[in-house]
Amino acid sequence: MNTLDRILELLPAPYSIAKDSVIAELVAAFALQYDAIQEDIERLRRTHWVNQAYSLEDLKKIAALCGVEALPYETLETLRARLLPLVEAMLSGALAPADIRLFVETYLRNAEDACSSVFMPGLVENPVADPWTAPKQRPRFKPLALEEFPERPRGSPTLRARGGLVPALFRWTETNTGLDHAIPTLRLVGLGGRRTTAPLIANLTTGDMILFPDRIDAGSELVIAPRDATDRTLTATLNGEDVSARLKSLSGFVLGTSFDKAQFDPVAQVPPLPRGPSEWIYFSLGLYDVRGLDHFSFALADDALREGMFDETSFDHALFPAGPIGQLEMSWREREAASFEVVVPRTIVSEPAGVDLPMRPHQLVADALERSIGALHAAGVRAVVRFAPFEEVQRQQVRHWRPWVLLDPEQGPAGRNDRFDFGFRLGEGGLGTARFE
Repeated sequence: MNTLDRILELLPAPYSIAKDSVIAELVAAFALQYDAIQEDIERLRRTHWVNQAYSLEDLKKIAALCGVEALPYETLETLRARLLPLVEAMLSGALAPADIRLFVETYLRNAEDACSSVFMPGLVENPVADPWTAPKQRPRFKPLALEEFPERPRGSPTLRARGGLVPALFRWTETNTGLDHAIPTLRLVGLGGRRTTAPLIANLTTGDMILFPDRIDAGSELVIAPRDATDRTLTATLNGEDVSARLKSLSGFVLGTSFDKAQFDPVAQVPPLPRGPSEWIYFSLGLYDVRGLDHFSFALADDALREGMFDETSFDHALFPAGPIGQLEMSWREREAASFEVVVPRTIVSEPAGVDLPMRPHQLVADALERSIGALHAAGVRAVVRFAPFEEVQRQQVRHWRPWVLLDPEQGPAGRNDRFDFGFRLGEGGLGTARFE
């Protein structure tokens, strides 16, 4: 019912019964203006509500009032899908994991409707179930997850800067900035000239060392790793072959203090990497029955012994530099403090054909989600969104054998020079080559 109809209902019947009367036409002129004013008022009213705004510019103004910046590629519907759950999370504090989880799930649901797409199959199969606490209800797809203090891979920056090439008596410092102690993985590659012999790697801060009592040929790789993140018991392979039983470890290791076989740990352990800085050392230790003369030291170095360097080492406490004796790599995983990670499974995506968006819908939603999560965290906290791709795993083991063989030089006795003597017989023996008996 328009304004004209409402006015004519209030007039007596003789004045309003005829729609083409002079009074009706006069009233219609005013009613048309009132309808235009009412339409403007309705437009103005709708600009104050997120769900009612019909103009992208109006919605951007509402977002600006809430401290949310519209992204350049967002449309009216995609911005509406993100704005409401984002503001709700901000009003709730956006500090607790529950606030972040609720925002991620709500935004993904709204974005699917706004883009007429399916980004996470199974997310809406059972709306009553919580995808964060009941992942077993959707076994085909990885559930949403929020990981606090996620594990990050770390590597030795000192060894990486040297290309892993370490000389004798090489010392360096590693720093574990994680929440817990870590157990590193060591990779040692042998160098040519039989230089990598009986390598010993020790954490001088904790007094733990690991020893491989044999020679590592050129190009061979020795990998020393823990059984798992909490078990220091090692597993070691040399070119893919298990050599765990050959390695030796020792607790209470001190430079300059000798030790014997009775002090070795019953089961070889990987030296730990505790929180904070730790001092490490690498050198070759001379062992009987291990061939490596001129490539190791029979005397266990004391704490003052260093590789000679001008203006840094002292006389009688330094060795002449002999160059690299091994290529060492050290890596570990540590739990990062003051951080969380939102894991979103990126499995099968269904998008409408010919969609009128600046970019693909799943790309738009992914970028907007990363930007929003970057704003929903406490000061000093690192927030990361990780998209877990759809993957199929087929395990395989690859081994490589060198196409050449290094053989040790053959050694044997010097031998003796002997002569054969012949007895003399008439007509047989020659003069000077036989003797009379």
